Amino acid sequence: MPILRFLIILLVLLNVIALAAWQGWLGQDGTRSEPERITNQLKPDRIQVLDDAAIAARQAEARKPEPPPAPVVVPPPEPVPAPPPVAVAPPVVSVPRACVAFDGLDDEAAEAFLQQVRRVAELTVRDQPSTEVTSWWVHIPAHPTKAAAERRAAEIRAKGWTDLFVVGENGSRPLTISLGLFKTAAAAREQQRRIEAKGVRGVAIEERGDTIHRIEIRGAAEALAQRVSDWSGTLSGATRQDCTP
Repeated sequence: MPILRFLIILLVLLNVIALAAWQGWLGQDGTRSEPERITNQLKPDRIQVLDDAAIAARQAEARKPEPPPAPVVVPPPEPVPAPPPVAVAPPVVSVPRACVAFDGLDDEAAEAFLQQVRRVAELTVRDQPSTEVTSWWVHIPAHPTKAAAERRAAEIRAKGWTDLFVVGENGSRPLTISLGLFKTAAAAREQQRRIEAKGVRGVAIEERGDTIHRIEIRGAAEALAQRVSDWSGTLSGATRQDCTP
């Protein structure tokens, strides 16, 4: 009895499996119906049936080499703008210059000549005065009044020195007490020593001489040459010399 029941159950299971396999419940296979295959096709309208010639053409098309890439066209560089023209200054014309000096002029002649040269605008002038020492003066400097100078002179005489005089108020060095004029500095210093030995104080020595002027004139060589010859004829006693322009 139990064996028969087992056989019946086994038979039912086999029938169920067979039904499932026939219905395709256990997976798809190649026994499906034609409508089902058509339904399951992807884009059936694009399916093409090719003959041998079409297949050969497709294969030849696939073997064709790819066309080379198109050459890259590089645009030409933009032209560099030319720099603006540089303004060139006209050449400077060099004007030759010259210098002439007149040496040995005294005060009066130098002053008159300077006034004459300064009237010429294109010329420059330079005065170089110098003193040529010719003597040494022993003296006592000027006093504020004539009475003071006379009192001092009387004091010096009282000390035993009488070789003196008081320069008048109209003199070149008014109210100065002169004690002697000497040709050499050594003689003047000896005179000073002797006077001071008498107890006189404030004795001074002054160099004296003539003031000599050297006047240098500079300018364009042509403008200067036109006047130098005329000036040379009017400056008697002066020495004409060249100098650095």
